[in-house]
Amino acid sequence: MPAPDGPPPAGTVIEVRDEEWMVRTSRQVRPGEYLIEAVGASDLVRGQEARFLAPTMDRPRVLRPEDTELIADGSPHFRRSRLFLEAVLRKTPLPQRERRLALTDGFLLDRMDYQLRPAEKALANPLHPRLLIGDVVGLGKTLEIGVLLGELIRRGRGERILVVTPAPVLEQFQHEMWTRFSLPLVRLDSAGIARIERKIPAGRNPFTYYKRVIISMDTLKNPRRYRPWLEHIHWDAVVIDESHNLINQGSDRRALADRLAERTDALILASATPHNGEMPAFTGLIRLLDPMAVKDPSRPKAEELEHLMLRRTKVSAEVAEQLKDHWAPRGGSHPVRCRANDLEEQVFAELAQHWLKRREQRAATEDRLFPYVLLKSFLSSHRALFATARQRLTRTGHVLPQRHRITDEPLTGVAATTPEATSLLRLMELARAIEQAGAGEGDPAAASKLAGLVEELRRIGVKAGSPTRAVVFSERRETLDWLGEVLPPLLGWTAEDEAKAAVKVMYSGSGTSDRVQMEYVDEFARAGSDVRLLLTGDGASEGVNLHRQCHHLVHWDLPWSLIRVEQRNGRIDRYGQTERPEFRAMILESAVEGALDDTDIAEKVLAREERVHAVLGAVEAATKDNDADLEEKRVMEALFRGEAPQPAVDALQTVSPETLDALDEGELPDGLPLAQQLNAEFGTGTDGYDDEDFDIGFDFDDAPETADTAGTASDTRQAVPETAPAGAGAGRAPVRTVEELRLFTDRRDYVLTGLEELADLEAFRLDTTVHGTDLSFDTPEDLADRLDVLPAGYLRDHGITRRMKLTFSREDAADSLRRAREDADSPSLWPDAHYVGELHPVLEWITDKVLVQLGRQQALVMQVDRARVPEPVFLTQGVWSNRDGRPTVVARLAVDRLDRPGEEPRVRELTRPLLADLGLGPSMPDHFAAGDPAALQRYVPAAVAATRREMGRRRQEAEEHIDRPLRAYEAKVGRWLEQKLPGFAGGHTARERAAENLEKAAARLRTTGDPMVRVLAVLEPSS
Repeated sequence: MPAPDGPPPAGTVIEVRDEEWMVRTSRQVRPGEYLIEAVGASDLVRGQEARFLAPTMDRPRVLRPEDTELIADGSPHFRRSRLFLEAVLRKTPLPQRERRLALTDGFLLDRMDYQLRPAEKALANPLHPRLLIGDVVGLGKTLEIGVLLGELIRRGRGERILVVTPAPVLEQFQHEMWTRFSLPLVRLDSAGIARIERKIPAGRNPFTYYKRVIISMDTLKNPRRYRPWLEHIHWDAVVIDESHNLINQGSDRRALADRLAERTDALILASATPHNGEMPAFTGLIRLLDPMAVKDPSRPKAEELEHLMLRRTKVSAEVAEQLKDHWAPRGGSHPVRCRANDLEEQVFAELAQHWLKRREQRAATEDRLFPYVLLKSFLSSHRALFATARQRLTRTGHVLPQRHRITDEPLTGVAATTPEATSLLRLMELARAIEQAGAGEGDPAAASKLAGLVEELRRIGVKAGSPTRAVVFSERRETLDWLGEVLPPLLGWTAEDEAKAAVKVMYSGSGTSDRVQMEYVDEFARAGSDVRLLLTGDGASEGVNLHRQCHHLVHWDLPWSLIRVEQRNGRIDRYGQTERPEFRAMILESAVEGALDDTDIAEKVLAREERVHAVLGAVEAATKDNDADLEEKRVMEALFRGEAPQPAVDALQTVSPETLDALDEGELPDGLPLAQQLNAEFGTGTDGYDDEDFDIGFDFDDAPETADTAGTASDTRQAVPETAPAGAGAGRAPVRTVEELRLFTDRRDYVLTGLEELADLEAFRLDTTVHGTDLSFDTPEDLADRLDVLPAGYLRDHGITRRMKLTFSREDAADSLRRAREDADSPSLWPDAHYVGELHPVLEWITDKVLVQLGRQQALVMQVDRARVPEPVFLTQGVWSNRDGRPTVVARLAVDRLDRPGEEPRVRELTRPLLADLGLGPSMPDHFAAGDPAALQRYVPAAVAATRREMGRRRQEAEEHIDRPLRAYEAKVGRWLEQKLPGFAGGHTARERAAENLEKAAARLRTTGDPMVRVLAVLEPSS
């Protein structure tokens, strides 16, 4: 049909620029000219928004499925038809009603239901898939995020993705998304940004140029460079890792999170420590997910939070059952006591006499806790003590030589104005004496813990010539730098280049760039690298996996915090650890009366963390303060008040030591406050919107109505039998999955057949080689463009843009990953052969290629055995869509009995059994004589009319299960806006904006326009 005389009505399907679009709105802008706002409906532009000015710039053509031209398929075994049908099935998103998981077997993962639960829970919210994943360290939150992103992509709700992580985790996260989920993200770190700026036009917004991006929070929060680029970008899904960093209202990070939450459909927050002990701060985080969830931010109810948060620990029943063969049991936490030497005892004496015994003199001062800061700096190292004392002197008005270092000559001419300053100067000189005693060829025992550390590292095998690795944590940068200097020769690495290769020092901030941090983490994970010892601070290790080649962790100094000790331990005690992780802590012991040494606090914290973790699975389930800094301050305050060390450590917990000792593993104490419940197992007993107080009105049935075969149709997809996989976990129903229609035996069959067909249709030679489940071929330019977002080093080292090396075998793909980690000559953790999962760009590339081969409004005709199909059968598809162009209802139908006078055509849902009955599948015979498509052309209008009638019936289902609940939800938003709610950040204006966003989101999801009907293929009885 040519261009209409006036603006096409909403819901009309038009062809513009050789693609199909569904009209959202159209209006006349001047006589004879109208503006059409549309969303992509055909496979290559689906979901993309566009505006067309007609007829000045574009001449839209209204598409009528009744005009479909039938063409004979002469390809071997009708592969062209089967490829086209499969491509349509793959390209059409799952409908809005579908809550079951579709891709559980499409990723390079060991099937574990607990890692699928977050996706299941988030998809239970049909309006906004939003969730806080709060699993403890090591359970695999990155994998859980990948599963959810994959399911969103399959539903057409993951085209534009933004992932925000700490800088050291960027490449690790990008690597997991690609190797496990075949999901390529462009990494915008310092190197990536420079690379991209050379590629895209000057001034072009990279967030519009690349649709799936990973970037660090510190980079993104830059208000000058990146904030303006985010102003008008809307995302399908935003992931914010380590989201506890968003807690503080008013910070740049929180302001950025607020903005992103308003501009995304799905929002995934991830943190092993989601609750910091301040309930209003935590509920502020929850309101990012759902502004209406919590009525009173200071006193939320558990049922207000359950649909938005999921947290499990290692002792959760389902987790423990499934991880028993995938995660080595945790080893012990061993204190390594080191007796202080004479110089160190002098420091203890100075601290005890002039700082720890004179609490009454500091009772009213703001810095009353400084003595404990000073003590902890010495328990870290003499260098940290020197730096703390020097900084204190400078702050109190004493003028010291610029950049005066511990290796310089002693200070002269500095007059101490207070007893405190006199003591600080003495401490600086004692620290200098320790430095000098151990300098050059000096004795390592000049620092007792250093001698103990060297002995312990050698005992476990960390030394020159040994493959054993260890990670050493310290709170102080000065200590890390010092250890990086003195340890290599003491462990046998005497040459400078060997020392630099074997021992790496990593800390956050300005000391180590994000690029270097990622390189160190990559090297530490590869067996073939030379690194044996990683010295790191707490900030730089946040979210980092250090367990691939390492199961020894040493606390050089111990935080006075249960939370921080557990976070450190979690770097090697995590999913995939094959060796029993062992933990050690260097404990400096003093004989000075009144001294506080590591046996007083640190050793007790070490033992308490081990016990709480073993029983509850997470120390936060028992801590009063869910913030490491607040825990440290609590201990210091208790000591300042004169409490003994043991009660000071006990006071970190809400659960008494006696109660804890009486509990079995995984058992929670009675009467646990909500703040602690949130840090234990939480949110596992709800499917999202089952509680009537939080039922937003959606009635999305898990399976559509069934129908008999006489004339009605049911859902396209087949429910997988509700049988639990091995180790599904006690007390949990198996994850509900859906098996989609497919016309090939597996992905390998589809890809190989597609390559054969494309080789016949297009003028390129791919030099395809197939060996069992392995496939390689020369990379076409348009496929290489899709992979260009991956790291340049990976593409270069493995020649990805020249030749693809793929495997359809999980075992071979896992072996390729293992070789990248273990082989001595492996250049990186990126594998040489890649697993073809459901989201792989090669699958997308073949699918897109197949779809463009068939002309607009054409359908292929196949001959099938007349004994099976005595009459022509039209295969059609009908789709009701929402305003975003995403399907709300999808029907794939088989229409026949089109030439029986007085009878309505028969309409059946296409199912796997029906496909088999029709003879449509991988091994279709092609020896039948070709028929006459022209003779079938007269049936096209009747087949389309029958499909429209069926879609009319489906419209009632959409009204009942989708549109009516959405309207009810919009009314609920209006009532919420009228309520008086305390503590809503931003006041009434922010609530109005939040309400407007929620109402718009609901309106966008309602079914609109007319159904899009398409003739896919025709089955003709054999001659």
